[in-house]
This record gives sequence, C-alpha cells and structure tokens, in this order.
Amino acid sequence: MVGKELGHEIKVETQGSLGIENEITAEDIARADGCIIAAEVAITKKERFTTLPVLECAVADPIKHGNAVFEALCEEINNG
Repeated sequence: MVGKELGHEIKVETQGSLGIENEITAEDIARADGCIIAAEVAITKKERFTTLPVLECAVADPIKHGNAVFEALCEEINNG
C-alpha cells in the first residue's frame, strides 16, 4: 500500500452491504492529517471528516494511481 510505503499511518474503513467495517473513530480523526474518500456512492457519516483536508476520488484511483492520490492529498494538507 502506497501510504505505508511513504511512511504514513493509514486506516481503511469500508462501507457496503454489511454496513461500516473497521470504522474510523473520533480518536483516529483527531490524529489524522488528512482523509482520502474513495467511493462510487454516498458514504454514511461523512460529516466526521469536516475538520480534515479531504480528497475524494473514485475507488480505483488509489489502486491505479496511488502515488498521485497521496501527492494530491499532501498538497491539499500543505496548502489548506
């Protein structure tokens, strides 16, 4: 995973037919510098991330273009 390779701590939450799995907590968000939301549909509880720089993209983008996605998020964080 590109984030780990770049030395970032990451947490992946999934939302699907089983509901939210590996939910990102308020404590996780408090420690975070930014958030990538890779989704094709609306996600539940998105308002949790309003305090963070957020990069939204298609589900395939972090898989196909991982470095570019992380670079874009880092730019968003640095330029706020």
